[in-house]
Amino acid sequence: MSFLKLLLIPLSYIYGFIVYLRNKLFDYQILTSESYSVPIISVGNLCSGGSGKTPLVEYLINLLGKSFKIAVLSRGYGRESKGMLYVTKNSHVKDVGDEPLQIAQKFPKIIVAVSEDRNFGICELINKNCDLIILDDAYQHRSVNPGLSILVSSYNNLFTNDYLLPYGNLRESKYNYTRANIIVVSKTPYPLLSNNELKIKKQISPSFNQKLCFSYLNYDDPIELFSNYGLSLENKKIILVTAIASIDSLLNYVNSKAKILKHFRFNDHYNFKKYDIKKIIKYYRQIDSQEKLILTTEKDATRIVNYESYFTGISIAYLPVHFKFHTKSNFNKLIQKYVEQNRVDSKFSAV
Repeated sequence: MSFLKLLLIPLSYIYGFIVYLRNKLFDYQILTSESYSVPIISVGNLCSGGSGKTPLVEYLINLLGKSFKIAVLSRGYGRESKGMLYVTKNSHVKDVGDEPLQIAQKFPKIIVAVSEDRNFGICELINKNCDLIILDDAYQHRSVNPGLSILVSSYNNLFTNDYLLPYGNLRESKYNYTRANIIVVSKTPYPLLSNNELKIKKQISPSFNQKLCFSYLNYDDPIELFSNYGLSLENKKIILVTAIASIDSLLNYVNSKAKILKHFRFNDHYNFKKYDIKKIIKYYRQIDSQEKLILTTEKDATRIVNYESYFTGISIAYLPVHFKFHTKSNFNKLIQKYVEQNRVDSKFSAV
């Protein structure tokens, strides 16, 4: 451990004390949390990024979207705008953020909005006659009291093993996992050995009224960024471009199918600059192979697509990812039960 890293420990204690006081103000109702008449599902985490919240939000949309009018509300991390905005497939990433734009492009029939004031955003969406509101990254937004709170934690970076910012990645104390109704351990190996599952269950130690679920990521074949044609990853020579917090699952999958020649890695939610794009293309042109491919993530594609003119004659694709559960029916039933109990005109038949 470096000396500079050790200097962050006192700052973590100060940060932790401030967050502790804030949470106590909500616990004792000195600061109030608003509840709403429509079902509200919050998806969040204790760590700062990389747990797989957005793929889980997309999973919920696929699960519920055919039967309910869904709205997704996010703060729009990294956007340059303020206030509440509705997100469409033609929105600009700088105005709405990469993850809300990704959701809007994949699910054009649902309502996607960004608002730093979640309560204001919820009220506006209720006026749109939404049946259900999903809050993306809202675990720390205590001003909203969701009907169902889902906490996501990555298999390789469990919140139980982490420390408070800035020494670690925790936004608040690991003991605040108790606010969640469902804890989802994401990005597990597939298949997940039963002894590893039991080990994690013992480590997290959920209460009797908390449900613990295990999930993994499933990748599809790459899709060409500008033509939307499907591609094969087999035997490709890959220039990987990522600006995401957690890359282990992605690297394992790509390495199992192809050879990574170069990995251009940027910070999470990074705004690509012209010189970044030129540097990536320069490396691409130096490779003498018909099988070369620039590969990026769905989230990063929402930013790179703005540089289409630079990629004439360049093979570039993104890798679609899906959230999967080892015991999918259990998770689905938990979600459906909550929606059924909070909707008078439930459209679900008995499971």
